[in-house]
Amino acid sequence: MALASRALSLSAATSGRLSPPPYARKHFQRRYPSMAARRNVRYSPLPSEDGGDNNFTKEDVDLRYTYTPKSYRRIPWKSIALALFLLLLGTSLLFLSYFIFTGHMEGDSSQAYGLLFLGFLSFLPGFYETRVAYYSWRGAPGYTFASIPDY
Repeated sequence: MALASRALSLSAATSGRLSPPPYARKHFQRRYPSMAARRNVRYSPLPSEDGGDNNFTKEDVDLRYTYTPKSYRRIPWKSIALALFLLLLGTSLLFLSYFIFTGHMEGDSSQAYGLLFLGFLSFLPGFYETRVAYYSWRGAPGYTFASIPDY
């Protein structure tokens, strides 16, 4: 035990960091040779297929995944109106809290914090749903009107 700790302290003192003992290093090198030992290996590219991945025909397309029911194409007008209302309400509450904080309006700071909280609480879902509706209307990939809940 004392010999091993002395050897460890000697190797740590000479190299400035801890390193494994020499017998462990040899075992590791035999077990896991480095890439330098494999420099003579020549790699060749795999043969490409004749069709390729981008050359789809009508027979290759699975019709189960091309079907879009009417519920995906239907626009939820009530939900979009609610989202716009929440967006406008949240924006106005945030502006009111800003005016109270800066002193342009009279009010206590507790009122401003309450308005700030209610403004964020209504602005965030309104902004999110309005954004989803806008991107769905523009036809952005990944956005559909089906992701907006319908009431």
